[in-house]
Amino acid sequence: MTINSQAHSAVAHLFGRRGPPETGRQKEKMAIGWHRSQSLASAGLGLHVLLCSSLLLNAVFIAHQFLGASPPATPERLGDGLSWALQAAKEAEDVAAVDCSGHGSVFLDGVTGEDGRPGCECNSCFSGPDCSVRIPNCAADGQGGDPLFLEPYWKRHAAASAVVFSGWHRLSYITTDGHFKSVELDRQIRQLHRAVGNAVVDDKYLVFGTGSTHLINALVYALSPEGNAASPPASVVATVPYFAMYKSQTVMFDGREYRWDGTTAAWANNNSSRNPTRGFIEFVTSPNNPDSTLHEPILAGSSATTRTTGLT
Repeated sequence: MTINSQAHSAVAHLFGRRGPPETGRQKEKMAIGWHRSQSLASAGLGLHVLLCSSLLLNAVFIAHQFLGASPPATPERLGDGLSWALQAAKEAEDVAAVDCSGHGSVFLDGVTGEDGRPGCECNSCFSGPDCSVRIPNCAADGQGGDPLFLEPYWKRHAAASAVVFSGWHRLSYITTDGHFKSVELDRQIRQLHRAVGNAVVDDKYLVFGTGSTHLINALVYALSPEGNAASPPASVVATVPYFAMYKSQTVMFDGREYRWDGTTAAWANNNSSRNPTRGFIEFVTSPNNPDSTLHEPILAGSSATTRTTGLT
């Protein structure tokens, strides 16, 4: 018994009362656990620092925005208290003053260059940054039409023709008194035609389109008889020189109601034009496109069924 007690005391003293001695694998596991706990502690500290930095930066930005930022500049005023319109007017005059060698223009909605500003848009047969380079062997399109020839007139009347309006101008689909078009625009169009004398506007409706080209065939169809055997198709004619679109659109949409039948000269002395059962739709454009002459109906008369329309 004495020996066993002494042996037990020796073993307890040897192991320091902490259990059996650790093996190499146990030491390795303890080392891994210690490193893992150190890594987690470092990661937690990093996240804490990042969070504090983010909060600090947000506080600085908020303080700068609401406390340190200067109030917005008051727009410069001119004349009768103008303010927001000044910037738009200045930008319009700046681009209008750019010289494109007389063969192009700069527009506010043009393609911007490397400097962030819109550049010259050249007319046909010209190129280069300022439209000063003439393109060799460039042919004019005799079938087309472009109102650029009116540009000098509008430049001479820049002040009278300039229009500035707000970005919220007539956002509603409905205008004055529940109308779907501008009452003032309607009045001005009728006044213009009365002054020129090229269209009857009283007790008539105005139909809007992006140019008369989009309305030509609608007019032909509306003026045509019913497409049946009892009502032969109307003959669509025009006086030379006429806008090429009159013929091309009529031919393209050719139907039972109408057909292209050439020029008025071919029918003026033709007995068929005096047939009361034959209907004609004569394009009378006054001032004429393209020679600007004032035209009158050629096939008009009591013996002819002539439908005439005036287009500008």
